[in-house]
Amino acid sequence: MRTDQEKIKSITINILKGLSEFADEIIGPLTFSGLKRNLYYMEGDPRRLTNNIKSLERRGYLKINYKSDSVVLTNKGRIKLIESSTDNRIDGKWRMLSFDIPEQMSKKRDQLRRSIKRIGYRQVQKSLWACPFSRADQIDLIIKELELKQYTAYFLVERTDIEKHLKRLFRIKL
Repeated sequence: MRTDQEKIKSITINILKGLSEFADEIIGPLTFSGLKRNLYYMEGDPRRLTNNIKSLERRGYLKINYKSDSVVLTNKGRIKLIESSTDNRIDGKWRMLSFDIPEQMSKKRDQLRRSIKRIGYRQVQKSLWACPFSRADQIDLIIKELELKQYTAYFLVERTDIEKHLKRLFRIKL
């Protein structure tokens, strides 16, 4: 049986995915009234879905402008989608991230660590992390959101002398 927290997380991800797909399909800006109209035809209680969308706005995943009647998926919402993605495509390249974040920014450093772990990065050395998944290319969203650009270095590596170690770390067939 799923807990309430798992259920809320599932609803959040499904709404964000739906918004992202819906926004990709239309040509103009996504409108709040249009979104509510489309939600009416989805499964479930439309009022509940509207409340969930407003909750996503309060938590910073969406930005709703009632005057212009527009809805925008924020960087925080995009990050949530990346973190919850199950797309584990491997293209033979390694995404490496190195960072040295000052102690006074330890909360942001911890946030960065949590996010990159959710995406699939694994720690290779103290300040070096690696990931073989192509979705990890979107790490710049997280770095930008946390305002850590000057403390990080991102590399896209085709060959490395530690490839055997990395493959073992990710349990990729040699």
